[in-house]
Amino acid sequence: EVRATSKQEDLMMEATGSTNKPMHIIERGTEGASLRSMEGGLVGTVVGHYSASQTVFSSDGRLLACILQSVVEIYDTSKYSLLRSIPVPGTIAVHFSGAASYLVVCQRANFSGAKDGKNLSVWELSTGVMVFSCFQRTFNKNDWPTLQFSSDETVACRVVSNEVHFFCPSDLNPKLKRLRISDVFSVKLSPGKQSKLVAFVPELRGQPGNVQLYDVPSFQNDSVLESEPLARKSFFRVQEAEFKWADNGAAVLIHGSSEIDATNQSYYGESSLHFIRADGLFDCKVPLDKHGPVHEAAWSPRNDEFIVVYGFMPAKATIFSSDRCEPRYQLGAGPYNAVRWNPFGRFVCLAGFGNLPGDMVFFDRKADGKYKVIGSARASCSVSAEWSPDGRSLMTATTSPRLNVDNGFKLWRYNGELLQHVEREKLFEAKWQPSNKSAYTDRPISAGSVRRDISGFGNCDESGSKKTTPYRPPHATSGSGNFSLAKAAPGEKGPGKYRLPDTAAKSTSLEGLHHGPPGSHFVSSSKGKSAAKNARKRAAARAKKNSGP
Repeated sequence: EVRATSKQEDLMMEATGSTNKPMHIIERGTEGASLRSMEGGLVGTVVGHYSASQTVFSSDGRLLACILQSVVEIYDTSKYSLLRSIPVPGTIAVHFSGAASYLVVCQRANFSGAKDGKNLSVWELSTGVMVFSCFQRTFNKNDWPTLQFSSDETVACRVVSNEVHFFCPSDLNPKLKRLRISDVFSVKLSPGKQSKLVAFVPELRGQPGNVQLYDVPSFQNDSVLESEPLARKSFFRVQEAEFKWADNGAAVLIHGSSEIDATNQSYYGESSLHFIRADGLFDCKVPLDKHGPVHEAAWSPRNDEFIVVYGFMPAKATIFSSDRCEPRYQLGAGPYNAVRWNPFGRFVCLAGFGNLPGDMVFFDRKADGKYKVIGSARASCSVSAEWSPDGRSLMTATTSPRLNVDNGFKLWRYNGELLQHVEREKLFEAKWQPSNKSAYTDRPISAGSVRRDISGFGNCDESGSKKTTPYRPPHATSGSGNFSLAKAAPGEKGPGKYRLPDTAAKSTSLEGLHHGPPGSHFVSSSKGKSAAKNARKRAAARAKKNSGP
């Protein structure tokens, strides 16, 4: 365990830049995108300005793609210089390959975009030459990129009708390997050295949907391959699937969703979560102990566990092991629908964005695997949240067109302390420049950094300080608007070792059901002196009637 630094040492390291590599953020407004340096842990001066309608970084942050109306410009972020300009009018989206050797571009398939109809193209960045092009009928942001590269760029693949085509990136056109999967809808290559492929087939013609796991085929011969999958998982009521691979490619989570809830418990459809190990020897449905949607699932960067936020409000957050998908630890319940790990898996933030008030709770992972609450705050109206590459700050942003008022971004320390609030009249995006994990050192919390205002978890204002509220007598709060389905019971808030739901505490009596108006309480007929007296009278009357004359 690394020695804990004091808060003064922590801030000094950030101010002097001794956290190894300097960090940058990019913000895009009405006048283009600006790359800003971080000075003393706060947003500093502009070091680069770019004209762009969209910006995309490579995975290591070395290159920046700026999408314009008729071209895509590639910049070197270390020198802030233009490397290459690619003539692709009407570009919708771009994506860098794993080592940033190639750029995948999708254009509009019309006169203002790809005029010849081939709107999906791959460009080699070292030469600026287009090495592959084809026609892509539809564009779905959730399935982008539709042409994927492995982490080491040794293989690329894309989905066509009933097949998955594999290419050798060094020669994309001639060398082709085809894997036949009937009715395949989407696929995802795993990261890591030994690439695997997971494919989703939706529910069709009364047959259940399924997810299949395959080895990536070799390029020894050019033929159609029909091989048996390493693993297969079938399920009904799943129309779409989102794949979440662990960073080492050892396992994958399948987040399935449907627009219709067969149980009629939700207007927003139904969702489920499944787990498959990459070796194909183990798969299961993730055991969730509360009914309701799966809000989010996220792997720890350490690859030994993952967090799932699930259930009707107040949602629960539970940590599962990565080898057998067993519940290991629970972080409590509350108004949460998002989870963010820092790049080292040391800190984790549970938050509630969207239609939730923006409460955030920060946890510190200890060496024994336990989690301790170190702070809480509220980031109202936040659209996005992202940890800094050094894992010491969290940035939340309020952007347009999701919200057209109160645009800007905030920087929070890892314990929920507000460091900076930058306001903008119009902000379209704000994000960190990525970096390799090796560029920074994983450091524990500073001595004295645990916040003392965490007993209420979400009971903090925008600055992260404890809110003071006037006293209200009990009768004045009953049904007065303080009722919230997102509020957890006191015993469910804090983190702790996973416990099975207490089925003995559940009751089907009226006092255990909350179907009345907020603040109301059902009265049991078995309680009270009068009720007991009346029960004895009724029992005596029945006994007299049964005895007869």
